[in-house]
Amino acid sequence: MFKDKKVIVVMPAYNAAQTLKITYDEVMAQEIVDLVILVDDASSDETSAIAARLPKTIVYV
Repeated sequence: MFKDKKVIVVMPAYNAAQTLKITYDEVMAQEIVDLVILVDDASSDETSAIAARLPKTIVYV
């Protein structure tokens, strides 16, 4: 069904350092996601730093 399609997930985040990696892993476990775009709404924790280390992820702050 998704063989020739690209699936891009847009994830909003705000102070999500505690849950970001778990959420990312659950999204990527679907095995159809090609890219995650994470939109960080000026978090004051380590959300952006954690997101920057995730593969197949583009981070917007």
